[in-house]
Amino acid sequence: MMAFLTSLDESVISIFIASGRNSTMPKLMFLSLRDQIDPTIAAISTLWTVIVVAVVLIVTLRQKS
Repeated sequence: MMAFLTSLDESVISIFIASGRNSTMPKLMFLSLRDQIDPTIAAISTLWTVIVVAVVLIVTLRQKS
């Protein structure tokens, strides 16, 4: 999971890897931020933050038991 989250930060590598009709999520996010103002990126970032906080809370509560 950490590797997947880290891969979202690698937009430069994603731009070089993706070609043709294939696009990665970081590439689409980078192009969206560069080309237009859209609240989709903010929504995705908020969703990821909520997911990470939830996972950390679940792991913390399980370790206390």
